[in-house]
Amino acid sequence: MSPDVINLTSLFDGGSSEHQIQHRVDLFNKWKITPGSKILEIGCGQGDCTLVAAYILGDQGHVTAIDPAPKDYGAPMTLGEAQDKLRQTPIGDRMTFYQSNLQDFLDSGASEQVYDYAMLVHSVWYLPSVEVLQKMLAALRGRTKCLLIAEYSLDIRGDIAALPHLLAAISQAEFNSRSNILDQDDNIQSIISQQTICALAQTAGWELQKEEIVESPQGQEDAEWEVHRVLSKEYSIRSESHGDPSRQNFANALIDAVAQSTRVIGPNPKLRTLSTWLGSWV
Repeated sequence: MSPDVINLTSLFDGGSSEHQIQHRVDLFNKWKITPGSKILEIGCGQGDCTLVAAYILGDQGHVTAIDPAPKDYGAPMTLGEAQDKLRQTPIGDRMTFYQSNLQDFLDSGASEQVYDYAMLVHSVWYLPSVEVLQKMLAALRGRTKCLLIAEYSLDIRGDIAALPHLLAAISQAEFNSRSNILDQDDNIQSIISQQTICALAQTAGWELQKEEIVESPQGQEDAEWEVHRVLSKEYSIRSESHGDPSRQNFANALIDAVAQSTRVIGPNPKLRTLSTWLGSWV
């Protein structure tokens, strides 16, 4: 049964938008996860995906959701506020949250079970490097039967309205590659392509079963968030204060490209969030 998006959004009561919930529903409709399964969600954030997964899994299922970010991080609600709200919903007993990175969680003994699924939904680009992802994929071998990853595609699929989102993502990744100190206000710390993800998974011993593309629903806010971030005065000032001159010129060009691509769409741009690539491994 496909979840009632409006009902799920009302359950979250301000913690997420209907567009964000619809996107997660669209992902799960592609994955066709078995009700009653046990899921390990890595990089759960405020819990948009946790809520949808818990609903789909039913009374016999459970989501163990981990995220290393501080409880006071995030908007419109902080992680702590959103997770507390989710625990109070009628399906709150189907979710358990841990403030932890993957390796510390696995080493802690908090859960010795083998999960039916481990999933990373729009959390790969939050990682600082390819090396970090490689270690995570290797650590999950033997701890889950199936690996699911959803991350934005680098293909705008002929939609010029998605170009500003792509350029804004590249800008943030470029900035954060210039320093060993990542800016935690950026949603995007690095860009890892689907081809690289597949290669890393294969090296870690995972066998690819399926790849799919899911279009983002009209109104999904991610493009607006990332473009607004890159075009903010704060971002420009911060970017100017880091890096050598040659890299700074490239950084400035990217910011200008985001601005120009946004203007091309129109005076009141309807930005489109990039489509999402899905991979499934066993």
